[in-house]
Amino acid sequence: MIFRCAVAAAAIAACTTAQARERVAVELVLAVDTSVSVSAEEYRFQMSGIAEAFRTPEIAGIIQRQPNGVAVTLVHWSVGSLNRQAVGWRHLHGPESILAFSRLVDQAPRSSAGRGTSIAYAIDYATRLIETNGFDGTARKIDISGDARNNSGPSPAHFRDKAVSLGITINGLVIPDGDRELVSYYRYLVTGGDGSFVMTASRGEDFAAAMQRKLSRELDLFLSMNTAE
Repeated sequence: MIFRCAVAAAAIAACTTAQARERVAVELVLAVDTSVSVSAEEYRFQMSGIAEAFRTPEIAGIIQRQPNGVAVTLVHWSVGSLNRQAVGWRHLHGPESILAFSRLVDQAPRSSAGRGTSIAYAIDYATRLIETNGFDGTARKIDISGDARNNSGPSPAHFRDKAVSLGITINGLVIPDGDRELVSYYRYLVTGGDGSFVMTASRGEDFAAAMQRKLSRELDLFLSMNTAE
């Protein structure tokens, strides 16, 4: 009898937790590479490009049109032990919340730069952030940007497949930086899930423009669920 009561109590608690989650159209983890392969200049144009993209009328308009808005967090990743949230989860739904998030991104100091590049553990870390946050998204996505291949930990495909099995889509924004096969690497070992895609970007304004195009596909539910690359 005690065991049955305990099971019932656990089920009620789980149900209450699920009901307490805030509904949003999209949960999105923006995961930015901060390993040593990324120069100070590359770090800055990644961060300023993300912040600038959120300030554009196009992205702000998409967010405000989505049912219940979107939930976004910014992650700095390199090796597993150094991965962290540079900007915590934010619920974006109106002009003020969107601009506030862009300012936090612009002001975020660079996290410790690991000597390894573990896309695998970045995906694992981002997946756990989605699974444990306080939101319930119609779509759940991880946006990985980086300039190098995985050279620490298991293959990215291992955690990519785990994330996809949980209904999470992983997209990539690649800064080739001399590696002509990096796009193919991301396509076959990193990205996956419904409507997943890979884009490329270079420095400065091109990165900001690519991030804007990428966010428009990730945050627009119709586009994200009906396109793939």
